Amino acid sequence: MRSNNATGSHDGRTFIEQARRAQIIEAAIETIAELGYARASLAEIARRAGISKGVISYHFAGKDELTEQIVLELYTRAGAGIGDRVDSAESAAAALRGYVEANLDFIAGHPEQVRVLVDIFMNFRHPDGSPHIDADGQDGLLGHLGSLLHQGQEAGEFREFAVRPMAIVIRSAIDAASGQLALDPAFDVRAYAAELVATLERATRKDQP
Repeated sequence: MRSNNATGSHDGRTFIEQARRAQIIEAAIETIAELGYARASLAEIARRAGISKGVISYHFAGKDELTEQIVLELYTRAGAGIGDRVDSAESAAAALRGYVEANLDFIAGHPEQVRVLVDIFMNFRHPDGSPHIDADGQDGLLGHLGSLLHQGQEAGEFREFAVRPMAIVIRSAIDAASGQLALDPAFDVRAYAAELVATLERATRKDQP
């Protein structure tokens, strides 16, 4: 039985196992960033991590599970900064601005990781060709953003609008920056962020009588 004490963790994995998984995930991110998702084989990831392919197979059921963990890891990294900005905001309008800016700051500051996510979303597919990363994951992002928008309406800061469609518009605008940066490394994400924030302030603002 795996320990939950000083040599273990709450999820049943030892700290050594967690460190090895983190090493594999990082090597996989670097491999996909350089070679692309299709060419990032488990053998190549293992070579770059300095381990055998069997070590990867011990920690992950296969490339699909490893890919899912890469997406989770990158979303977790982005989410930490976004959560801090939203939680420290003093108004719903400031929270929305912080949400958009923090998302786009992450995109601007981590172009390699963003390129990996875009590559995975485009090429990580089931045998029938359908996307492996489906709407379930997107619903969590939209739900969080929708809650923020609804709170702004309840507080009287935002005008009345259909919350989920507005969340989709905002999320789509943020994701578009990821795709553009993947295509054009010189894309000015921060200028894009400034324009998007200004547009959303006008789109959500409740006009005063």
